[in-house]
Formats: sequence, structure tokens, C-alpha cells
Amino acid sequence: EPVVRELAPGMTARLWGYNGQSPGPTIECVEGDKLRIFVTNRLPEHTSIHWHGVILPSGMDGVGGLTQPQVGVGKTFVYEFVLKGSGTFMYHPHSDEMVQMAMGMMGSFVVHPKDAAFRPVDRDFAFIMSSYRFDPGTSLPKVAEMTDFNIWPFNARVFPGIDVMPVRLGDRVRIRMANLTMTAHPIHLHGHVFRVLTRDGK
Repeated sequence: EPVVRELAPGMTARLWGYNGQSPGPTIECVEGDKLRIFVTNRLPEHTSIHWHGVILPSGMDGVGGLTQPQVGVGKTFVYEFVLKGSGTFMYHPHSDEMVQMAMGMMGSFVVHPKDAAFRPVDRDFAFIMSSYRFDPGTSLPKVAEMTDFNIWPFNARVFPGIDVMPVRLGDRVRIRMANLTMTAHPIHLHGHVFRVLTRDGK
């Protein structure tokens, strides 16, 4: 649906999103959960949702016109599947996706492991990166832009409006980053000394 998002104090954007927000809400589940997600289309065009990286039946994969019918204006489609693995995933349209993602339709999808003892952390953060081009004085992103962006938000917020990630000294922290932009989005954790755990946990 169309949403208004405050990118920074005093700076609003007219975007598209889910549940009244852009990016959409972070969906958090546990490996083995059975999900049923109702998607009602309040856009001026058809849409769908693709569950990026999630193992699921083809008919639930969300590619409009290929694995499912398009979700028409004012219509509802029900996605239903069992989560077969844990990890960090995303969701976004696969229906006029260049326009719809450029308008902010995306979200994080976190599946926690069934075994709570598997790689436990004290703090678990998720953010999704986006990029927009706004002409001065406007609030509508230029959806045809492919390279010349001037706004680089985390969870659709830019400094000084970005959420903080509070942790205690000695905490084990997981930061989940997702990038659905049209370009690379290099970042770093400024001023911190930290150790990155590899696949074997060392």
C-alpha cells in the first residue's frame, strides 16, 4: 500500500510498503514453523511477494504470472509454507519489481534455528538497505534511476534518524544485513574492535 515514511527528522518520502510501513515489518519465525500470510493489494497495480532465499513450494514463490497469478488491485492472496531452514532472508515483489522495489517494497525475514543452543547471541539486529533518488524539494523517488542515488537509508532511515544498536561490553552480537538496492552498498562498523565468527565458529 502507499505509505509516508520519515527518512530523517523533517524529511518525508511517499513510498509503497507493507502494513503501513516501508520497509515492511521484519518477519521473525522459528525453523519448522508453518506460516500463513495474507497479502491484500492496496496498490494501483498488481503485485506479488517473493520470499527471497526461502525454500518453499513453487506455487508459494511469489513470481507473478509464473508461479502464481498476479495479486490484482483490491485482491488478497494467501501464502502458506513450512520453514525448512534457518537464516537471514528477505521479501519483495516479483511483479513490476523494478518499480515496486524502487518505491520501497521490501522487508527482512529472519528464521531462528529450532535449536536455541545453535550459535546463540545476546543481541540480534536486522536491517535492510535501500537507495533512492529524490529531486530537491520532492518526496517521490525516481523509480527509473539505476545508478545516481542520493539517499542511502538503513531500514528507510538516514542520519540522524537511524536507529541505534545498543549492546553491552562483551555481548555476542549478530547483525543481519540485506541489500535489495540496484548497487553495492559497502558499510563498516566505525570505531569498534570486533571479531567475526566464521562458519566453524572460530
